[in-house]
Amino acid sequence: MSRWQHPFPESTITSHFGVTVRRTNPHRGTDYAPGANALIPAVTDGECVAVQWSDVLGWVMIQAASTGIHYIGYCHLSCNAHGINCQGPSKHTDGSTCMVRLAPGHMLKKGDPAGRIGNTGSASRGAHLHITLSTSLKGVFYGKVYDIAKFINKQLKKKPEVCKCCKRPL
Repeated sequence: MSRWQHPFPESTITSHFGVTVRRTNPHRGTDYAPGANALIPAVTDGECVAVQWSDVLGWVMIQAASTGIHYIGYCHLSCNAHGINCQGPSKHTDGSTCMVRLAPGHMLKKGDPAGRIGNTGSASRGAHLHITLSTSLKGVFYGKVYDIAKFINKQLKKKPEVCKCCKRPL
């Protein structure tokens, strides 16, 4: 059994990594559009290491994969208090903190809710998940990123790891 999964069926991908059509720079993630406010399942096991606002990416939850070398950025997330079109922390005069009910330190298993589809941040043009993969925490925002859909597909093709003594899947 793979330790990775796509967050949604590949048929819901609306923009692939590296695409330059109607963009000034290559696309730095993969966009999935399964429907507004849908729960987003975590793509792997790991820890929530950051929940923050980005003017471009909107509400972002960053997960450190249990592999210890990958960071997944779930971007344009919906706000619990203000819905899919939240305009960020400056609009939170009620003192709410937005986002999913996750905080740094929260452990996620593959498939656990990682957030909800939203339309936050200046780079969003409709409700969708923009998901990124990096080997550094800040890579999600401005560093080196990788094609997460291609990476997940590669993980899905790997043979499952088995215990050397009893041959059971790990």
